[in-house]
Order: sequence, then structure tokens, then C-alpha cells
Amino acid sequence: MKNNCCYLFYIEQSEQISETVFNDFLQQVPLDFQKEIAAYKHWQSAQNSLLGKIILLFALNKLGLSFSLNDLKIGKKDRPFLDATFDFNISHSGNIIAVALINYAKIGVDVEKHRSINLPLFKKYFDKDEWQTIEQNSEPLKTFFDCWTIKESAIKHDGRGVEILSKTKIQAPKIYCDTTELFYQQLKIHDEYSCAVCSETDFQIIKEEVFLNDLLFLK
Repeated sequence: MKNNCCYLFYIEQSEQISETVFNDFLQQVPLDFQKEIAAYKHWQSAQNSLLGKIILLFALNKLGLSFSLNDLKIGKKDRPFLDATFDFNISHSGNIIAVALINYAKIGVDVEKHRSINLPLFKKYFDKDEWQTIEQNSEPLKTFFDCWTIKESAIKHDGRGVEILSKTKIQAPKIYCDTTELFYQQLKIHDEYSCAVCSETDFQIIKEEVFLNDLLFLK
């Protein structure tokens, strides 16, 4: 892995994979994560969670990192990690699953499908200027999700979750998460989705779309 590079691997998988392929993938995931995946009530949520782990395995192989999914550990706030020398983060929404990895830094990624929501319910997570930007835009819903993914990527980098979402402030090209200054980048991966990545160090993005066939040969 190159320093100051974030590697983003993502897949668009709208169809339900076969039971055989699902079970084959599931056997490659540690037991604790198998139980977590089995707890989902909807097939797509279970599939997206599983594919996130399998794409991580694909990324590790592609980048020449000698880890398996059995090396996964759980850190504070249930944030999974592998090693102190690099970090990864996973996000999924709708048909898109994304995995971000970085060397000698922490990373947060968020992807969101554009969908109808009750916008005023989310106003409390934005300051006056941020909310004005959303309301005055010609596409307020898209602008909301663009801003939301930036904030979500920041709190996923932090690891404390929603409890600090209202303590984030976007000041492009940075976002302040509580007292931490982070750099962020927005990625165009699909017209109907917003995606953002952030880290404490400035970085460049190397992104790669993954297809199901790419994952079928992993062991």
C-alpha cells in the first residue's frame, strides 16, 4: 500500500446471490461475524454485510497484505480492526457496498442511497450554515445526502457513533469532528448515491469497482 492513499473498493449488487455462493462466502467469515450476519431479518442486509467482509478479503489480497478474515478483532465501540499499521472501514446502502483502506492512519467511509426522507427530522445534526446550504440548493435531498455522508464518515473515523454527530462541522475541504480536524473527499460512484471518505491525514483516492465474479475465487 502507498502512504497517503486511500483505496476504495466497491460493488453494486442488486440481485440476491445464490444460496451456494452465500454459504461459501459465509464459511470464509469468522463465527462471530457469521452470527451477526445471520441476525439480519432481510436478505439484502445480510448479503450486504457479508459482501463487505468478502470485499475486504479481496482488497487485502489485491494490496498484498497477509491477513485473513480470521485476524479480525473488535475494538472500542465494536469497531472491527486488523492491525495497527493500517485501517479499514466498510459501508453499505441499497445495492452498493464500499470498503476503504489506508496505511498509517484511520479511515471512515459512508455511502448512502438517495431516498425520500423527512428532512426536518435531521436538522438537529447540522448548524445554521449547513442547513441553509441544504435548503437553498436546487436539489436539497441530494445535497443533504452529500453532507450526511461527510458527517457519517467522520463519526465512523472517530468510532463513537451518533453521539457526536451534532458535534461535526463541515468546512471544506475539512470536517471538524468534536475537537478533531479531518480531511474528507466525496466520490462519485453512482448517480443515485452519495459517498464520502475522511481521514486525519490528507490523502488521494484510488478506487476500483469490484464484480461478483472477482470474489468467487477467493479462499
